Amino acid sequence: MMGQRILIIYTGGTIGMKQTREGLAPAADLAEEIRSLVELGPAFQQQPPILETLAYDPLIDSSDMRPALWLKLAIDIEKRYDDYDGFVVLHGTDTLAYTSSALSYFIRRWGKPVVVTGAQLPFGFPRSDARANLISAIEVACTMPGSLAQVCVVFGSRIMRGNRVTKISARAYDAFDSPRYPLLGKIGIDIEFQGSRRLTHGERLASRPLQAPADDSVAMVRLFPGISANLFNAICSAPSLRGLVLEAYGSGNAPTRDPALMDAIRAAVKRGIVVLVVSQPLDGVVSFDRYAAGSGLPGAGAISGGDLTPEAAVTKLYYLIACGLDAAQITRELQRPVSGEMSL
Repeated sequence: MMGQRILIIYTGGTIGMKQTREGLAPAADLAEEIRSLVELGPAFQQQPPILETLAYDPLIDSSDMRPALWLKLAIDIEKRYDDYDGFVVLHGTDTLAYTSSALSYFIRRWGKPVVVTGAQLPFGFPRSDARANLISAIEVACTMPGSLAQVCVVFGSRIMRGNRVTKISARAYDAFDSPRYPLLGKIGIDIEFQGSRRLTHGERLASRPLQAPADDSVAMVRLFPGISANLFNAICSAPSLRGLVLEAYGSGNAPTRDPALMDAIRAAVKRGIVVLVVSQPLDGVVSFDRYAAGSGLPGAGAISGGDLTPEAAVTKLYYLIACGLDAAQITRELQRPVSGEMSL
């Protein structure tokens, strides 16, 4: 009996970098390291997986990630969907949470694991986590139960839903966490999946053709003491802007005693810009009716993102724009999950 067929897509990132005069930069020969993983350990001694690689050219530093590249990655996976049992995406850590969130929307075929991983240190560095993360990602791609199959992130000791993760550390090996949703599983001596984390997909938008959204069609603004209406208006003056993620305080609070700022938000919504509110704290949920300071944003036409992470919120806006929806349709779709990214 043949092993599972797994496609490993190398987009770039620290996991495959090499030292250059300018610092760490993506290297193209990671396939050699992957081929050395034929002896993956006890989990595969009887039935080793069939590993194939697809390396992007040019490789991408994750700081250079763009919405068009999310769409390309999703299309690359969908084109090969019937040929493989699972997929592993190697990615830089800086924007990994954005890409894993985006893939959960942009991939419209379901039932196979798409595992996104990376590393804090490249292969060949002392105490590198690259090999362990890659082996864990391959094993998860091979063994994840069908009822759990989805876009997920494997990093350190955690298996997380792809649109629920956020980067919490630039130094620790457990660099990502899922503070607003339980883990899909844990990685120790054994891999333990949490069988209750089943995913229900929203199929409403699956038939809509996708067009790469413009980079400047979405913006993100984080509230801070002293933010002014002038600053908000300047951001919203971008002619291509269609959606804005507003990171509010606590449970969705904003400086409601600043009428100019509330008027600026109201004017943006009136111009057709969808304003989606998320919570700044790692473990935060927007609930406008909890405090009086939360009443101003919905009054100005902003909508609640509930427990969406900022990364999932930004990429969901890009996805809905890519579907060709207008402001009213986007507003409606933001209030229900596409791929398990929010709790109802």
